[in-house]
Amino acid sequence: MHLKKLIDRLILLIQLILVVIFIVFEEVIWEGIARPIYHYVHQLHILQVLEAKLQKLNRYVLLVLFLILFVSVEGAGLLAGVMLVRGMVITATLLYGTKIPIAAFVFWMFHATESTLLSFGWFRWAYEKILAFFDWIKERKIYRKAREMFREVKGYFRAFKAKYFSGENTLSKRFKRLYRVVKRAIKGGEES
Repeated sequence: MHLKKLIDRLILLIQLILVVIFIVFEEVIWEGIARPIYHYVHQLHILQVLEAKLQKLNRYVLLVLFLILFVSVEGAGLLAGVMLVRGMVITATLLYGTKIPIAAFVFWMFHATESTLLSFGWFRWAYEKILAFFDWIKERKIYRKAREMFREVKGYFRAFKAKYFSGENTLSKRFKRLYRVVKRAIKGGEES
């Protein structure tokens, strides 16, 4: 009985970790950074030409090209995670920041050639398993609770930002006044 309780807590902890990672990637990385890059990339005329060329490629060449890019991007993400754990925060952040636009391109490439890539049975199977895993995470009660908490925190940040950093409120006035004082002092020091 005690072992079952320990296993249940371990499973709950693993679910919590997966959910937090998923929400951070979904809300912060994808919504905040990657999706805008994806939309920008998608609108570029040169990529429309590239899309036509990719769709004409031999399906095996396309698969190899996609897998090389995909594995490279995911490997960079894992390497950034290892670096972060080792305390190399700046290097990990830079590596991950560099990975995001490339990941957006890989995402675009997948959507541009999805039917060809999914024509491989094993690829379709893996893709469906990944989607099923994401659905499994989203079905968890802990996911719904964590997402709601994340929305609340986001709402507090938005309200704080609106209250203190938009328009002509007292805090932003103080910052602007302090900035002008510091700027004048620096300029006055340069003239001496």
